[in-house]
Amino acid sequence: MDELKNIIRTDSKGGIVYNNWIEWEHFAIPNKPDWFRQIMRGLMMLLGHCVMCTVLDGCYFVERKMPKFPLHDNCDCKKIPLSYSSVKKTSKAECDIRKFTEYVFKDDIQSKGKVKIFIELGYTLDDSAYLQQEYCKQAREQYLNGNYMLKNLDMRGQRLSIPITLKNKTFNSGWMMYPEGELKNTTPFGGWPK
Repeated sequence: MDELKNIIRTDSKGGIVYNNWIEWEHFAIPNKPDWFRQIMRGLMMLLGHCVMCTVLDGCYFVERKMPKFPLHDNCDCKKIPLSYSSVKKTSKAECDIRKFTEYVFKDDIQSKGKVKIFIELGYTLDDSAYLQQEYCKQAREQYLNGNYMLKNLDMRGQRLSIPITLKNKTFNSGWMMYPEGELKNTTPFGGWPK
């Protein structure tokens, strides 16, 4: 029953929301290994292919929350339907512990005010490993539920905003999307929801 809940759900107004998953496909770009992927992306760009299309290749999106498709005139990308179970099987979220140990819990100036927010929530440097694990767990769950917002797309990739809840406070965190549902944290605190 939990699987069905992740595919068909209701929104805050009681409307039905479907999470149809797709893989963004641009030909000749492998998902892995990363070194070969980068070589092929470079080759495709030299041949005149769109850098944004090549960076999106292999990324998994809920269809209603994907970049504009097609991205441009003469776009040769495709949307390949995916099952929720395929996305769940390969997706993962990673958060480098240094996002907390060497960024958030540094002095207020280096952390751009983030240390104050986390201290007010009751966290200290000693909680870094817990926060790392909690971020990974929540980000993956939110992503699988289709609960993310698209942010900037550039030659490095598609950025996402994913809500994180700590001690009943919800805020946005920043993530970069990679092929096969891989997410990497870029910023632990990306602002309060609007």
